[in-house]
Amino acid sequence: MKKYILFIGVCMISATASLANDINKELYQLEDTVQDVEGNIYRTVTIGNQTWLSEGLRSTKFQDGSAVRTGVIPEDEPDNLLKYGRLYDWHDVSDERNLCPVGWRVATDDDWKQLERNIGMPEEEIDQNSWRGGAQNLGAQLKESQSDGLFKKFNPSIINKHHFFARPAGVKWNGFYITQGAYTEFWTATASTDKKAIIRTLAYSWWNVHKGEIRRATSTKDYMFSVRCVRIEG
Repeated sequence: MKKYILFIGVCMISATASLANDINKELYQLEDTVQDVEGNIYRTVTIGNQTWLSEGLRSTKFQDGSAVRTGVIPEDEPDNLLKYGRLYDWHDVSDERNLCPVGWRVATDDDWKQLERNIGMPEEEIDQNSWRGGAQNLGAQLKESQSDGLFKKFNPSIINKHHFFARPAGVKWNGFYITQGAYTEFWTATASTDKKAIIRTLAYSWWNVHKGEIRRATSTKDYMFSVRCVRIEG
């Protein structure tokens, strides 16, 4: 009986590993990696003069080994961990103990602006609080995939052009998981007021007219969003 249970357990682990490899087959072709204090390994990509994580942060510990307060898996579904990473509130994001691997930080609003410059956003759009970069389809360039809509079709060559692999993880708010498959929201480490911080949004639904754009906006700090880290240079 014990051998049978062990066999089932091994099969389940193997199936989970196989699913993760299938989901991340293209991602895992990237060669550069970094490891956090828990031992999670992330693929990284250099875009212009910056190096970013190419996948969502998964850490449940700060750099000093203490536990984060949030860091939930979307829909509480274990298979989503390697697909989307974890979702954090801004209080964990901004904590001085640092969620990211050593030598890295949660990307600030300025880090995101530099990324947007690096991929071709017009300077007059950089500081706008709105959907931006539509003429160049910059949002689509950061996404792993994007379906066409009724009035918008994308050249396949621009999808995931920069190997950023953004995926629609959705968010957690007020105890509920929402918008998975439709949006991804990224925290920045930059506060806008005592109650709000600056974010970036990508839209995925076929009907959404903003599919090719990147939104710069603010959100209350209790939402749980995805996190990307950027390497500290110099």
